[in-house]
Amino acid sequence: MPEARSFGQQLRDYRHQRQLTQAALAEEVGCAIESIRKMEANRQRPSRSLAARLARILQLSAEQSQIFCDQARTVGTDSANSAPKPSGLPLTATKLINRQTELATLQNYLNAEHIRMITLTGPGGVGKTRLALQIAQHSHKHFPDGVYFVDLAQASSLADIGLALSQTLNLPSSKYAWQRHIQLHYQQARILLILDNVEQLVSAAEHFRGLLDHTSQLKLLLTSRTLLHCAGEYAIPLTPLRLPTAEASLNELKTNPAVQLFVQRAQTLNPQFALTNHNAEAIKQLCWQVDGLPLALELAAARTRLLTPEALLAYLQPPLALLSTNDPTAPARHQSMYNAINWSYQQISPKQQQLLRQLAIFQAGCTLDAIQAIVPNNNQLDLLEQLAGLIDHSLLNMQAEAEQPQRFSMLSLIHEFAAQQLAEQAEFPELAQQHLNYYVMYCESLSQQVFTARQALLSERENIRAAINWAISTQNWVAASSCILPLAEFWYRYGAAEELQTWLAWLRSQPIDLATQARCNEMQGYIAAFLQSQYRAGQAWYQQALAQRQALQQAAAIADNLAKLGEVAMEQGHYAQALERYRHACSMHEQLGDQASVFAMHDCQAMVLLRQGQFGHAQQLLQQSLDYWQQQQILPSLAFSLNYLGMIAFYQMRLSKAQQAHEQALAIWQTLDDQRGIASALNALAPVLLHQNQTAAALAAIKQSLQIRWSLHDYDGLAWNLERFGEILSKVHQAELAMQCWSKAKQLRDELALPLFEAEQKRLQIYIRQTKQQLTSAQVQQLWLSGHKVALAQLIQTLLIT
Repeated sequence: MPEARSFGQQLRDYRHQRQLTQAALAEEVGCAIESIRKMEANRQRPSRSLAARLARILQLSAEQSQIFCDQARTVGTDSANSAPKPSGLPLTATKLINRQTELATLQNYLNAEHIRMITLTGPGGVGKTRLALQIAQHSHKHFPDGVYFVDLAQASSLADIGLALSQTLNLPSSKYAWQRHIQLHYQQARILLILDNVEQLVSAAEHFRGLLDHTSQLKLLLTSRTLLHCAGEYAIPLTPLRLPTAEASLNELKTNPAVQLFVQRAQTLNPQFALTNHNAEAIKQLCWQVDGLPLALELAAARTRLLTPEALLAYLQPPLALLSTNDPTAPARHQSMYNAINWSYQQISPKQQQLLRQLAIFQAGCTLDAIQAIVPNNNQLDLLEQLAGLIDHSLLNMQAEAEQPQRFSMLSLIHEFAAQQLAEQAEFPELAQQHLNYYVMYCESLSQQVFTARQALLSERENIRAAINWAISTQNWVAASSCILPLAEFWYRYGAAEELQTWLAWLRSQPIDLATQARCNEMQGYIAAFLQSQYRAGQAWYQQALAQRQALQQAAAIADNLAKLGEVAMEQGHYAQALERYRHACSMHEQLGDQASVFAMHDCQAMVLLRQGQFGHAQQLLQQSLDYWQQQQILPSLAFSLNYLGMIAFYQMRLSKAQQAHEQALAIWQTLDDQRGIASALNALAPVLLHQNQTAAALAAIKQSLQIRWSLHDYDGLAWNLERFGEILSKVHQAELAMQCWSKAKQLRDELALPLFEAEQKRLQIYIRQTKQQLTSAQVQQLWLSGHKVALAQLIQTLLIT
């Protein structure tokens, strides 16, 4: 029985019978000579429509034509008859990291019959091409007529597109008839056509759409920094790789996509490179510095040939200039992050370029209200259209969160590029002044609601910081003080303490008025006393402020200073003096008709009464305040009253009531994200749980409180934590560590001059006596001494892993 002829053999035999050369047949069919050669060599298969056209031109009978076309599409076991492989695909030398979700979405789109045009969008360097190539390598089974990759980065016209497509698809070279050739050859073919880098060819969208309208199964996969806004276009936006969290452990970093990519690329240059405890923090910071953008991570990793991650981090300040490569195989737009961003910048209109530059005045994003107030544009509709254009080109992002105004932001590298462009423009000083004016009004509007507006302030923190620094650079102390003083506590908690101190020192050096001097002194007193536990220094600042407020005859401010001096006196154990000041302040607030401040003073008096053991009177005052706070829905004060009512219930051994009050206070402070409040409630809750034999829960609570207070440098609170940690350790028979905790707590209290009040002291002494009974006198003395000598950081680290 004769061997079955391959399709290539049949084509060659039929051509010879017609006495046609390969060139003549190619001309009649309308394809390239190379295509005929490849088909006869069984290295290329025709589409169904091309096979049918060959049969007609070769004048085959109906039966011959059927066999010929079937053979053209039959997949055999030999290499000649194997399914066509992806055509013209660039090699991928690296592993794709963490795109499983996008790959799954893309595969689902490719499998859906009704979806025929898919656009991968995202900023330059985010990995659009790499993802397209990944899916292409595994798509030949779904596209038996071929998978073709066409790089259009250098194309700038329809003629350029035609030449690139004709060359890739082995069609007759044509600048203008390429659409017709594709329609003829691939009218019914199942092929995937990947068009890479089409952002500069948006005007060709109707022609891409035309290919789909005149073919039945062809699909287009486009990569572009902007959407084409074409009928039937399905978009898959790519974002940078997920970044590690600040608290990520070494094992967590090893599985983080951004870190994985950096390490993988560094190892291609140095196989010995590894993520270690020593360089983990620097690598984490590097990933943050470049927003997890894959191209930037690769360019940064390339520098590890010369620099350690720690040294590289120092050089990436700012990063744009250093992120480049001399790799001759890399496209010009990918040889530096500057080139990658500039490529996008050159694709947008002059008006969009101007807006992008102007938006660089904002730091870490902004709201639409801020843009409309600061960026000069009288036509709001036009502004919205320009913003939409920047978003389409992946140069600007828009985020919307529940109960928060939508925000616009740029990747940090794009922001650096835009800021460079803005710095070269004469409009920068005027824009910076407008920015300052807006945030002065913003800070003044929030001065009475710092805690309830915490999330909004955190979102605008970098903008307000930039406004302050501009005010300082222009010697505008009035504007600077408006952004600093109302939010000083916020800056200390959520900014850098040293930075706030620098700002306050600068303000005091300016020709400020007496009221502003007093406000500076009050903030210095607050920082010293209540944020640094330096009560004597805080008292001195508040006394200066009190004298200044008295000179100005500002009754409300006088009362506030008296209250702060009362709190300082209470923390130092001067209870009679504290009560006197609180009552004086309360009387002044009553005269002013300030009911909220009156109830706040009731709470403060209750704190002193609790320390004096007058639980009944303290409870009465707190309950009155609690009712008011609940009626007015003043949550921070409500949590405060609940927490102190819980403490009183605990000292009266009403444990269920105490637990309920502390847990309610904790829930409110968690809602407000008030870390000091959270730590206070957890610290108070721990002994309540311990007395109810919930030892594990008590240990978890005190650990969390300890961790928060250590991060806040709250040494007063840490003394409380150590004392109560000792109680729990004593309960679980870790006497040695318990003694060290109490020793270190006593040392802290002595250094800070913070005596423990009588009720708590009596309770603590019971535990200490019981624990000493488990040890010899020599052991007690040695452990007490070692508790004084051990570094606080070392002891806390030990406790947190207990």
